[in-house]
Amino acid sequence: MVYIPYLIVLGVFCVLFVISRGLFQASAAFLLRTFPKMRKIAGQETLSRALMIVCAADLLAMLSVWNASSSDTAAQGYLLRGKYGSAQEEKTVTFEIDGKTHSLTVPVDARKMTDAEVRELLEHTADSVERQVLGDMKPDHVDRDLTFPESLADGLVSASWVTDKPDMIGWDGKLGEDIPESGCRVVLTVTLGCESQTLDKALTLTAFPETGTDEEILRRRALREIRRTNRAEEENLRLPASLGERKVRWSSVDAGQGFTLLLMGALIAAFYLYSRIRLKELDVAKRRENMLTDYPHLINRLVLLNAAGLSMRRSFAQVRCDYEDSLRHGEPARPGYEEIVRACREMEHGVSERQAYLNIGQRTPLPEYKTFSTLLVQNLLKGGDGMARLFRKEADRAFEERKKRAKIMGEEAGTKLLMPMILLLLVVMVILMVPALLAFF
Repeated sequence: MVYIPYLIVLGVFCVLFVISRGLFQASAAFLLRTFPKMRKIAGQETLSRALMIVCAADLLAMLSVWNASSSDTAAQGYLLRGKYGSAQEEKTVTFEIDGKTHSLTVPVDARKMTDAEVRELLEHTADSVERQVLGDMKPDHVDRDLTFPESLADGLVSASWVTDKPDMIGWDGKLGEDIPESGCRVVLTVTLGCESQTLDKALTLTAFPETGTDEEILRRRALREIRRTNRAEEENLRLPASLGERKVRWSSVDAGQGFTLLLMGALIAAFYLYSRIRLKELDVAKRRENMLTDYPHLINRLVLLNAAGLSMRRSFAQVRCDYEDSLRHGEPARPGYEEIVRACREMEHGVSERQAYLNIGQRTPLPEYKTFSTLLVQNLLKGGDGMARLFRKEADRAFEERKKRAKIMGEEAGTKLLMPMILLLLVVMVILMVPALLAFF
């Protein structure tokens, strides 16, 4: 069955769930334990959601294929016709014969009701019968099986066929097997009937041995059999159960639909993983930018408090107190000051002052904070006016760097505004030019 691959995929997921003693969270944990390098790409929560997306896509694909299979009339041997007066439809079906699957486009005519002048209809049908029988072939070179429809003019006219050489062109339109290479002249006579009137039409053809690939010949025979065994007045277009002595199995289900949904689910899961990784990178970049922005303010406050007579540890405590008070008043969190709060908490829990200062530089990859950590440790070990000057010098340098970053951000903002300005210019040009052009008409 066409949805067996989806059941297999679903079964694999179920096995993973049982082994890892859980559902999606446990499956993600199992995969991360099995492939530790995946932790660099996504965490347990992100991976579990990606597994949920893939599983949901698999279920959706299986349901889609099941729904299509349950409404597959071709598998029951017929195709539904349209209502009276509707246009002809073309339906694509697949049929399996001798273990091979073939696709076929079948024209499905809607049912028609007869309501026309009989003689005019017969004459018009007689004029077009040659084209309908021969298709793209010429009367002087017939090398494919013919189609002898039992009705014409959308079912309003009946047709009966007679051939003067049934061994060359049979009563069913099939070409004979003993047609000479030079061709053979055959006269076909079709009797058209509508109501109580009839009209005979003679066609003079030259038959040649059938040509084309096995695939083309098989398709033509399938189409001919469909047309031969159906009438336009019937509600359903029946599909033959066999072609000659060979059995046929029909289907109109597009097996690729389920695979497409499954592929889309995998792509969505991959996009979800990428988006989470990208958001994490943006958060890291934003935190880095905020820490660089906080650094000049932070080091200047410490320098001022230290110059006022407070020790560096008490200066840290004062900065922490002011920062936590600002948070209680609704101010946003600032990652640079969070490092000060964390260092104070470490010292309260027994970490030495020197180690707390070193941890600041180890936790942050920014060279400014590593320099700040080094200055704090040196100040703790040496102290004196020399260290105070170094702190003031570092504060001045930090403010210079901040001014440079502000200038760069301003230039970037101007660049980002360039495209909206161009779009506004185009709008203004349209507003000015359209009235001027309309004035000439």
